[in-house]
Amino acid sequence: MKNENQNKQALIVTLSVIVFFICSACSLMNALYCFSDCIGSIVSGSPDVAAKDALRSLPIFLSFFLSLSGLMVAHTFYRNESPKILKKNAKKHACIGAVLGVLLIVYVIAGLITGRYLSIAEGAPSPIYPLDAVLYALLFIAIAIFIFRYFKTTEEGKLYNGPVRAPIAKKGKFIRCFFRTIWLLIALYGFCGFFYSFFIVDFVHGYTSYSLAVMLVSLVACLSIAVWELYYNNLSEEERRAKTLKLSLILLCVTVVSAVLYFVGLRNSLDGPSNVGFGILPVAFTASVNFATLVVVFTPLIVAVTGLIKGLIRKAAAKK
Repeated sequence: MKNENQNKQALIVTLSVIVFFICSACSLMNALYCFSDCIGSIVSGSPDVAAKDALRSLPIFLSFFLSLSGLMVAHTFYRNESPKILKKNAKKHACIGAVLGVLLIVYVIAGLITGRYLSIAEGAPSPIYPLDAVLYALLFIAIAIFIFRYFKTTEEGKLYNGPVRAPIAKKGKFIRCFFRTIWLLIALYGFCGFFYSFFIVDFVHGYTSYSLAVMLVSLVACLSIAVWELYYNNLSEEERRAKTLKLSLILLCVTVVSAVLYFVGLRNSLDGPSNVGFGILPVAFTASVNFATLVVVFTPLIVAVTGLIKGLIRKAAAKK
């Protein structure tokens, strides 16, 4: 019975990770578009307009970090080092989400009082903005309250422990956590590009190959972190040693093929980054400089090569 309940809880937590990942990607997409508007105002010589846009769009930026805190809560339940660390980290991330939610609500109320917002649902960029941001904040405050009540009222033996992983080695822990965070943001960036491309992709003005290539590399970036974070890191140490090389080779092939297809598409549409890329992956596109997509293309490749080297080292060590 206990195993059955654990399996049900594991399914719920896995679905929560997926939902929060989607919400975080969508929130990041909205935040980046607002950031793009601010940059556009500065470039056009209107820094005062940029500042006004930034202040008006602050709830959208905060919404992204709200989503990210929810993702971290779900991820903590999905994978942790011990029940004690699970409880500590889940409450910490839930508290961050609640604080951000309160700040967002207070900011919107202040904006209504000072006249920054004409009404609670003035209609831009969404039909009910900033009311939707307030509702989003209330949702995460409710989630935080649920998390705290869950740990306070549930008996110790009935708490969900989730898949337990080996602790991260203290040596180089900060560097590892830093790069994993950057990797997560890149994956979210790629996923939001893939998701949004369905609404704005251009298949009629000669950008078909480039548009499909950008969609592919964006999806591969998301797939890469899903494989390593949600599958590989939940394996036992013995299973990792057996599968590191195989997984790395598969993902290396996938990322190399997607990178080649991207550059083929870019060759056929050299102005694609400025005409299509900005719509799919906002912010980091300037004329034909395609820095943002290059990051999305090469990061999974670097991760796959790193895993391949690690797998070869482990294989060599096993033969000795």
